Amino acid sequence: MKLRHISIFYVLIPVLAALTTLAEGFWALPGNGPEKYGFPLPWKTVELIPTCFMCPQPTSYNWGFFNIDATLYAAIGYGIVLFYTWLVWKKQN
Repeated sequence: MKLRHISIFYVLIPVLAALTTLAEGFWALPGNGPEKYGFPLPWKTVELIPTCFMCPQPTSYNWGFFNIDATLYAAIGYGIVLFYTWLVWKKQN
């Protein structure tokens, strides 16, 4: 595999990590009280308070946890790509 093919992964990994983190904002963690979304760190919280039918529920975002989640997924992605690169390099030598 040529180096420029692998360099595409280095650009796509942070984008895919952020998209994965955003997608997990729809996955609620079990618990009492406000609904918390995000895995492994809950970065989106929806307060469950009685409002009118068409009124949106108050939502808060913890951007620090969002960044940590995205960084975690990017590290996993980079680890996979680096491991694959190491395997290919080892096979060639």
